[in-house]
Amino acid sequence: MTYLLSRNRLQEVIIMGALQERLDIFQEETRTAYQDIMKILEDKYCWKCPMRSTSMNSRCREVHAGRVLQEAMDQGIYNNLQSKIPRVEVNALIARIQKKRIKKQGGAQREKKIIIQVKGDQNPNFNHDEWLVVKINPKRIAKGDKILIPYETLAKPLLGAYALIAGFPSQIAIANRVFHEGNFWYVEVGEKEIVPLESVLGVLVNVLREGNSI
Repeated sequence: MTYLLSRNRLQEVIIMGALQERLDIFQEETRTAYQDIMKILEDKYCWKCPMRSTSMNSRCREVHAGRVLQEAMDQGIYNNLQSKIPRVEVNALIARIQKKRIKKQGGAQREKKIIIQVKGDQNPNFNHDEWLVVKINPKRIAKGDKILIPYETLAKPLLGAYALIAGFPSQIAIANRVFHEGNFWYVEVGEKEIVPLESVLGVLVNVLREGNSI
């Protein structure tokens, strides 16, 4: 038995070693790609920017290079997944990846109620003087609940509460059905539209107007 455990442990070490080796290679490729993008920006674009003289202070070139490189990596992951599995499951997977990233950095992501003012361009269903009581990071949703979901125009799935607080456009939907499939929970809304539970911006608990109490 000890011999079998040792062999299994050895195989695990070999696998993890291969994984770390590939990640090290990717990290070096990312470093050189970042440098290349910085140089392209400097040679092709930054010379005509009116902020060129202050770019060393604003670090706009560094920010832009980091953003497009991150977007390219995310797009590569998205394209790879989309070629193998249904889009709704891809969206669930992307949301789960984002959730894992946040958890690793110490984010609790607990279910809680918040009060938020939503501007008209964020959700045309509400007036500018209205405040919403929203349950974010819901662990479960019941049939008939009013929920906030992203507009279809969003190109990529976002993790619910963070999209809401960041001000991304949303719409109200009624949860017609909540079901579990594979390793994910999904909510069916409208004309059989399916959204991952983790992409739901929140459950609408109440709408407060002037003179209302919480």
